[in-house]
Amino acid sequence: MRILSLSVPLLWLALTDAAVSAAAAENSADLILSTAVVTVDMVYAPPSKRSPMKASTIAQDEHGPNSKASLSDIAKATFSVYNLSLTGLLEDPRSKEAMLIDSTTGFFYTLKAGKLLDSKKKQVPGVSGVIKGKQVVLMTEDKKIHQLTLHKKE
Repeated sequence: MRILSLSVPLLWLALTDAAVSAAAAENSADLILSTAVVTVDMVYAPPSKRSPMKASTIAQDEHGPNSKASLSDIAKATFSVYNLSLTGLLEDPRSKEAMLIDSTTGFFYTLKAGKLLDSKKKQVPGVSGVIKGKQVVLMTEDKKIHQLTLHKKE
């Protein structure tokens, strides 16, 4: 009796699975593909297969062999506050920051808390500054002053 009670549900499952698979086979025969199956290689074909472990050398990169950072010794020797132009100001309730760019070398600088920082967040020696509204006043250690205004060509 017990064997009979277990075999009835198993028989029912076997019959319903066979009916479902037969219906799926009929539907798949009606299925016509209009386009070929696309693989990842077909969709994404990069122009060069660069190693992701190598340092990047894209624009404004400071780590690659051809980067502007390899010229940093020359840039330090020719640095002048008069080559800087004001590109943006950031202000939040706690602080103000000014974003500056050197027009000759293309390096970015940030004026924050009275200190001029380079792109690696290292302080540029001998230069300090103050942010006043849309103006930035830079002072060198030899007391020369350079005033920059946002959206004004210097």
